[in-house]
Amino acid sequence: MKKYVVALIIPFLFACSGSSHKRIDYDEAFAKDTQGLDILTGQFSHNIDQIWGVNELLVASRKDYVKYTDSYYTRSHVSFDEGSITVETLSDVNRLHNAIVHTLLMGSDAKGIDLFASGDVPISSRPFLLGQVVDNLGGQIANVTTASNFANYLLQNKLQTRRLSNGKVVQFVVIPMIANHVAVRAQKYLPMVRRAARRYNLDESLILGIMQTESSFNPYAISYANAVGLMQVVPHTAGRDVFQMKGRSGQPSKSYLFDPEKNIDTGASYLWLLQNKYLDGITNPTSKRFAMISAYNSGAGAVLRVFHEDKEMAIEQINRLYPEQVYRILTTAHPSSQARNYLIKVDKAQKSYRVRR
Repeated sequence: MKKYVVALIIPFLFACSGSSHKRIDYDEAFAKDTQGLDILTGQFSHNIDQIWGVNELLVASRKDYVKYTDSYYTRSHVSFDEGSITVETLSDVNRLHNAIVHTLLMGSDAKGIDLFASGDVPISSRPFLLGQVVDNLGGQIANVTTASNFANYLLQNKLQTRRLSNGKVVQFVVIPMIANHVAVRAQKYLPMVRRAARRYNLDESLILGIMQTESSFNPYAISYANAVGLMQVVPHTAGRDVFQMKGRSGQPSKSYLFDPEKNIDTGASYLWLLQNKYLDGITNPTSKRFAMISAYNSGAGAVLRVFHEDKEMAIEQINRLYPEQVYRILTTAHPSSQARNYLIKVDKAQKSYRVRR
């Protein structure tokens, strides 16, 4: 059983859109948001430390759904990257049974779900994990009866235990997801992606590649940088830019961005801004695509500064290069290792969706 660690990831998404003023605004807003989140996670982690012991804090992140129930004595962890579901408890098997059922039958609507609270997520008639997990008979888990029967099977045949550093004993089960669970989740959002792709004249494979890299199609995705939802939109940077583009004031709320359709629309809108405003002037479409992908992670200003401090000179430099050279530079010379790896991951994911079409 692997050791649990803090799962707060800090992707500096949308750090700037090309101007130093924007970067100052971002830094101030980021500091404010993370200070608020520090207080929340501090209280949350204190509860977990008291119950589970040190080094046992497990929290929701971009590609991990984590929900505590039973006054924090029971928790469910869906690793959308690894394709596994772990449900564990410091209480009794009845609590574990309840958590298994609620996890298997949770819905896809993250609005109003407090991942830092300790209550059960409502059972849905359209479970989000439907088609991604099968029971011991190879059947779909679509209702309380099948979920409860599967939970009984797991408790009778797959129950494991481990001892914490504080001496407490954890009872748990691990449920594997099917081999192509990522593709099943992607399929759920394909109609929304296609609408957004047509609306903003984008390649749908680009949107899908970014969604897979950002959240592995986890609608509950959150990050320490305050990025929200499937496309990990930061409300006060990319979200604010998109609202301004649409003639709206302010910024999208977290509830707004936890709506899959609105999240995908906002992420696609920001890609349109990168393509037609912040990176306008890059003539080769492949070079522009590479720049857009990198900018989605680190900001357009950071991307352009890889080539030159002056925006116009940077674009001129990019236009002198072959796309392969632009890709090589962005994956080797960008000052952020995260941004370097991000372009590699999204480009690979996008190519896989082009093949599937």
